[in-house]
Amino acid sequence: MSELLSIKEISQELGIPQSTLRYYRDLFMDYLPAAGEGKKKRFYPEAVVVFQTIAKGMHKNKSADDIASDLNQRFTRFIDVNEAEEKTQESSATYSQKDEIHQSQALTSLTQLDGSAIMAVVASQNQALQQIAATISIVNEQQEELHNLKQEVNKLEERLEKELTDHFQLVDTQLRQAIEQRETKKTKSFWQRLFA
Repeated sequence: MSELLSIKEISQELGIPQSTLRYYRDLFMDYLPAAGEGKKKRFYPEAVVVFQTIAKGMHKNKSADDIASDLNQRFTRFIDVNEAEEKTQESSATYSQKDEIHQSQALTSLTQLDGSAIMAVVASQNQALQQIAATISIVNEQQEELHNLKQEVNKLEERLEKELTDHFQLVDTQLRQAIEQRETKKTKSFWQRLFA
């Protein structure tokens, strides 16, 4: 089995920031061969080419739909069957009778549509959800960076305040010494200064 790669390792290999790769991952996860879940998710080496293709599309200002279309033509889609089953079980367990009635009404209206139209709607909604998730991920990262920057600014302000206090104390001490020396020179008589 080939060695799995983390986002960090792929970032180093491609020279693309990790946050950008995470954004690409969230948008196009179906095309990235991976194993594991959450932070333990690792990618097969083949995913590097997929990330490169996504990056090239983004640099050409292609839309997410166009990039997905390119990926669909060049790469195989991966669907985590266990995850899909878990989501189905979780969602079915939470439905109430009202939800079942609404669902049956929705299914009745959906059966009147042809299969390709349904798939297009589902794909569009899926992509919109992926984009929202990616945006939320980026916002969370930016909030964390902002928090870190605020802490850094607070530390710098404290350091500056301490240095200014020390500086003013030093200036005050030097002024006092200069005044004292000047006073001692003034108090000496002409003859004392002459013969000193």
